[in-house]
Amino acid sequence: MSASPRVRARRRVGVVFGGPSREHGVSFVSAACLLKNLPMDQYEAIPFFVGKDGLWHGPSASKAELERQLSRPPVDLLLDGVKPGSGYARTAEIVDGFFSAWHMASADVLFPIVHGTYGEDGVLQGLLESLGIPYVGFGVSASAVGMDKIFMKAAFGAAGLPQVEYVAFSRAEWNSPESRASIMERAGRLGFPLFVKPACAGSSVGVSKVKSEASLASAVEDALLVDGRVLAEKGVDAREIECSVLEGESGGVTEASLPGEIVPGREFYDYEDKYIGTGSRSIIPCDLPDSSRDEIRRLAVRAFDVLGGAGFARVDFFLERGTNRLLMNEINSLPGFTPISMFPKMWEATGLPLPKLLDRLVRSAFQRPGRGR
Repeated sequence: MSASPRVRARRRVGVVFGGPSREHGVSFVSAACLLKNLPMDQYEAIPFFVGKDGLWHGPSASKAELERQLSRPPVDLLLDGVKPGSGYARTAEIVDGFFSAWHMASADVLFPIVHGTYGEDGVLQGLLESLGIPYVGFGVSASAVGMDKIFMKAAFGAAGLPQVEYVAFSRAEWNSPESRASIMERAGRLGFPLFVKPACAGSSVGVSKVKSEASLASAVEDALLVDGRVLAEKGVDAREIECSVLEGESGGVTEASLPGEIVPGREFYDYEDKYIGTGSRSIIPCDLPDSSRDEIRRLAVRAFDVLGGAGFARVDFFLERGTNRLLMNEINSLPGFTPISMFPKMWEATGLPLPKLLDRLVRSAFQRPGRGR
């Protein structure tokens, strides 16, 4: 009598969500999508909730918190982020909570879906690297540079990628009367309107559209509540084009999806319009000639590779009206998986449905070599 074929064990994927981030609430929606759509024949999806105080929670508590949060009105959940000045739990409690949750879950790999600070800026990635835990997405340095708009623009500029003009400065420079006058003068030369942005923040948190010099200072003060470094960026009359990117399989070349277009429902595509607005809409694929789509895909791949990207990203562009100049806006190294998120939608339109996309992302986590080894 022949032996029964051996059943291959499913890999255990820990989905990390929440975290001490301004985008805390959004990650619950992304996490629910991952937990539901990871192929069940290959993976066992395990929830890992991280509180606003930095405390990690085991699978049972994480599942209960996810269900509780998802039962809230969407507006309340999506706008529920960490407030300036919020504190952390004691270090010993955070450390104990992490290892307790890890041992309870026995995960083979982690899929961080903590949007914004802590999860997207290299902090969480550094923790996982130091412990030798495989994870999906950008590594430490690529995450940090991709999240910091000033460093990102410096990297893109060095690579010759086309960008919008900007002025960058720190809180200390802003607080000095002499350098503040210089900042105001240089920002004014960009022309109005312009956009004031914190260096490190996602989903347009802390971003203001400034229409005159009279409102520039207050916009800078608002941005400084989010981060200690700020940039003022020239406003352009442009279409907003996005493109999804994936790390190549088995060491292959980086791949880009068909690009899509966001048509904002407000004056610009801010946080509320992204997640709770009803006026914005997406067009996938975007209505452009094939040559323009090809150029967007080429530049998206270039941006990903310049930073040493891994796993996945979404690259955002401005297509200037009148000139048809294509300008880099930013790269998002941890794009969302909410019902309105462009990243999975663009891959779906390119022929890669969500379960297969998630399978590919999990597999990419095991391609990363250990740091220094």
